[in-house]
Amino acid sequence: MPQPNRFPISVISRYLIGEFWNMFRLTLSGFVLIYVLVDFFDRLGFFLGNNASAWEAARYLAFKLPLIVTQVTPPAVLASTLLSLAMLGRRNELVAFRASGVSLYRVARPLLVVAALISAATLLWNETVVPVSTHASEDVKLLEIRHQAPRTILSDKETWYHGSDGFYNIDHIDRQRQTLYGIVIYRVSDTFQLLSTTSVTSAHWDGHHWKVTGAVERRLTQGGDVEIHPVSPDSILQKETMADFLEVYRDADELSYRMLSDRIRALTRKGIDASSYRVDLDLKLAVPFMSLVLAALAIPIAGRAKRNASIAATVGVGTLVGFSYWVILALGMSLGHGGVLPPVAAAWGANAICTLIALGLFLSVE
Repeated sequence: MPQPNRFPISVISRYLIGEFWNMFRLTLSGFVLIYVLVDFFDRLGFFLGNNASAWEAARYLAFKLPLIVTQVTPPAVLASTLLSLAMLGRRNELVAFRASGVSLYRVARPLLVVAALISAATLLWNETVVPVSTHASEDVKLLEIRHQAPRTILSDKETWYHGSDGFYNIDHIDRQRQTLYGIVIYRVSDTFQLLSTTSVTSAHWDGHHWKVTGAVERRLTQGGDVEIHPVSPDSILQKETMADFLEVYRDADELSYRMLSDRIRALTRKGIDASSYRVDLDLKLAVPFMSLVLAALAIPIAGRAKRNASIAATVGVGTLVGFSYWVILALGMSLGHGGVLPPVAAAWGANAICTLIALGLFLSVE
């Protein structure tokens, strides 16, 4: 009885993984280097304008590296899959595989396993390293390069801001709507004794002025009583603009999945719309799997290559498909943040559409 033909498949799998991994290391390193150089020259005016030292600029870029690695990993997986398989096709090795009975599915299996492991590693990386390093890069930009005094105490659920009228406690800063929600302004004396608090339901920035709603002031009298007074909207937030608050806005990249989930629950309990955060929450799970989806798209595209196929043509077609993926993802994010699509559809729509396309390409190749 013939033995199961397992060893040749194992050899082929190791060979395919080795070809992919060697290409992946080169493309990932190259993409990271290009990204850092472009980012550096793009911010060169910012560094020079604030008299930043080389050490401060280097620290800022170094703390951004984990986020940069996350952003360039999916295109690196796409390029590596296309190039490694295109090189195999150029050397007629794919034709030899087919002639020996090795189907495209068997060629794809080890590559998809590696892409899935990269996606899982990216998810773990995003939950542990990226939030801490991204927040540290923002601290370097604001405190060391721009030499601003620490004006905020940030938590996972709210923001404390030291403004012109006192200390502002803000439940939610909505970048898309240019609105602050749930503001409490604490005014204190020179000896840090509480004088009054002003509660504001919301404040919308129209580009020039604040439109404040629901402002009520509570003053402490010398006898310890509390007096409640209505407040003129024009007397609140006179010196701050939305740009001041956006400087201390904690982006979703600075929060892990758990931290962002806790923030959403806290805002929901206070009756604040957190739909845009729900899109970001689902994206934290969907985006890491871009690597797996793009690999699934790249394999049948490169697998179509015939004898002496053009590597440039294969990479060009794959790059076009990858660009289309990012267009679909960006459109879904925009519609999700605008409330047109449910958060799950906005975050996972690109993955679902491109997975179906990949399955269709696999069937057409075979």
